[in-house]
Amino acid sequence: MSLAVPAVLLVLWEICSRHAIVSPRYFPPPTTVGWVLVDGFAAGDLGTQSLVTLTRLGFAFATAAVPGVLLGLLMGMARPVRDAVEPYIAFIFPVPKITLLPFLTIILGVGEPAFVLTGATSAFFQIVISTLGGVQTMDPRLLEVGRNYGARGARLFWKVILPAALPAIFTGLRLGLGLALVALVAVEFIAAKSGLGHLVYRHWQMLSTPEMYAAFAIVGALGLLLTRGLRAVQARVLTWQEEIGRL
Repeated sequence: MSLAVPAVLLVLWEICSRHAIVSPRYFPPPTTVGWVLVDGFAAGDLGTQSLVTLTRLGFAFATAAVPGVLLGLLMGMARPVRDAVEPYIAFIFPVPKITLLPFLTIILGVGEPAFVLTGATSAFFQIVISTLGGVQTMDPRLLEVGRNYGARGARLFWKVILPAALPAIFTGLRLGLGLALVALVAVEFIAAKSGLGHLVYRHWQMLSTPEMYAAFAIVGALGLLLTRGLRAVQARVLTWQEEIGRL
């Protein structure tokens, strides 16, 4: 059923484009886009550009995830840290992170470090906020039970606090991954000379709409596959949630 609606929309799109109900120049038939995808991967260009975007995304996500989770946990457990850092998080979070690109290129120059850090900042704040929320919304009875069983310090953190916050952490990681991908595609559209975003921009300038839609489709597929992959990791790591749900 989840595939029925997209399939129907694609069929309608195909019919409307083939019969010129919509302009084939601006809305090429999905089958044409599909053949462009096949030819592009066969020629190697689409695969190469996808790998460029994936590499940037991997570095950006790693750069954001580790410090983001650590800072979120620290803010949740230490009130002084939260009071000191939270105003800055609240100030910067609503700012579109693509606006940081000019400042980063001034500091780092036009190149991979500026591109990766722009994507990383997009994910970082979302991960911090989600992790902080996971710690703050933890059932206080869990802490009481842990302390009653003698858990203190590091043991309390590893056995009680971290497991309780993990669902929110994974939610933040999924959202952060999507935001990083959006930011990187925007960066590639504006400043980079490679990657899927650059392909979209290049084919948009030439009005090569089938190739433009093909690049769009790859970006969407990457976002879907990566977030589903993180969800699968979450389900494997948090098997105890399913056991609790059966009780």
